[in-house]
Amino acid sequence: MKKIIALAISLITLCGVQSVSAQKFGHIDSEAIIQALPDTKAAQTALENESKKFDSQYQAMGQEYQAKVQAFQENENLAPQAVEKWSEAIKADKYQEIMQLQERIQKFEQNAQVSLQNKQKELYAPIMDKIDNAVKKVATTGGYIYIFDKNGVLFINTELSTDLTSAVKKELGI
Repeated sequence: MKKIIALAISLITLCGVQSVSAQKFGHIDSEAIIQALPDTKAAQTALENESKKFDSQYQAMGQEYQAKVQAFQENENLAPQAVEKWSEAIKADKYQEIMQLQERIQKFEQNAQVSLQNKQKELYAPIMDKIDNAVKKVATTGGYIYIFDKNGVLFINTELSTDLTSAVKKELGI
C-alpha cells in the first residue's frame, strides 16, 4: 500500500514538473514597439499641436494676470494724495479681479491637463489595440502562455523567457 501511494506521489510530481517545463514564457519591449510604429509619430504630433493651443491661451492669461498685478502694485506705490490713486472700493474691486483671474487660470490649467490626457487616450488607444492583437497572435502561434512587458516587470530571466519584440514588430509590419 505504501508503495502504491509513493508511486502515485512520484507520478503526480513528475507530471507536474513536466507540465511546468513545457510552459513557454515570452517578453516584449512595448516602448520599443510603440516608438517603431508610424502611427505613434502622427499621434505625438497631434498631441503636441493640441498642447500648443493650450499653451498659447495659458500664456495670454498669464500676461493678463501679470499686467493686472503690476497695475495694482504701481497704484499701491503712489503717494496717498495722488489723483490717480484708487479709492478703497476700486482697490477692492481690482483685487477681486486679480483673484478671479487667478482662479480662472488654475481652472483652465486643470481642464487643459484633463483634455490632453483624454486626447492622448483617444490617439493611443488604436495603437495599443494593434500591439495587443499582434502580441496575442504571436503568443497563440508560438504556444506561449505568458508574455510579459519588460518595462513593467522587475526581473526577467532571459534564459527561460524568449524576447518576442522582433516577432511582434514583424507581425505589425515594422
